[in-house]
Amino acid sequence: MRRRITGTTDEIIFLGTGGARYIIAKQLRATGGMLFRIGGKNILIDPGPESLYRLLTYVPKFNPQTIDAIILTHKHIDHSADINVYLDVITEGGFKKRGILLAPDDAFGEDGVVYKYLVQFLSKIMIIKPQVEFKLDGLVFHFPLKHDHRVETYGFKMVYEDYALSYICDTKFFPALISAYKANILILNLLRLEPSEIDHLSIPDCEEIIVKIKPRVAIITHFGMTTLRAGPWNLARQLAQKTGVTVLAAEDGKHYEIKKLLSYS
Repeated sequence: MRRRITGTTDEIIFLGTGGARYIIAKQLRATGGMLFRIGGKNILIDPGPESLYRLLTYVPKFNPQTIDAIILTHKHIDHSADINVYLDVITEGGFKKRGILLAPDDAFGEDGVVYKYLVQFLSKIMIIKPQVEFKLDGLVFHFPLKHDHRVETYGFKMVYEDYALSYICDTKFFPALISAYKANILILNLLRLEPSEIDHLSIPDCEEIIVKIKPRVAIITHFGMTTLRAGPWNLARQLAQKTGVTVLAAEDGKHYEIKKLLSYS
């Protein structure tokens, strides 16, 4: 029987808050994704380069074999580089059939990023498509729509108890994001300062999303070079002033307690 971690505080741990090629190469910010420890479950999101190392560093007593599910929003390397490392760890090299992987269809196969031989070791595979729902005990993950990105990409809305948390990952802005991701806690990938042809959110995009969704708190992450140079905390403060919503700039290795995030108003 798997050892369960009990008595832990529901929290989000940022294993990396950087994104894009230059940040990966220089590791100016880590690129390890996020770990949700909620409702007694461990959900890993987008394990990019050095994710496992960051996890063992930031949560030293955590056993990666207790990860219940991995959500891969898309196959770009800054989101997926460590995916096969985790699949091997969770299944103990294939000796234990366990773990759940959720990923878009193009993450598999000849041009995918998930090794075929590891798939057979998992207890479950779910292909993410628009309107797919994933339930894990009391947690419900809803993938409302396909993002406007260079590869097949999906964010999600998680509902647990009496609150909702949304993660808007890499995408160009389009109006349907607003209704799809209404939540109490909103996590936004903010790569750029200004809108461009590159398919990522910018400061004006995030401002519009926050104003219209009106979460209790918004957290910006996945910073590119321009946003790092401008200072993520400066950008968070500017967004808070413009939107009237508490905006936090995620930090590598920081633990954010859900209870505290919901206390913002």
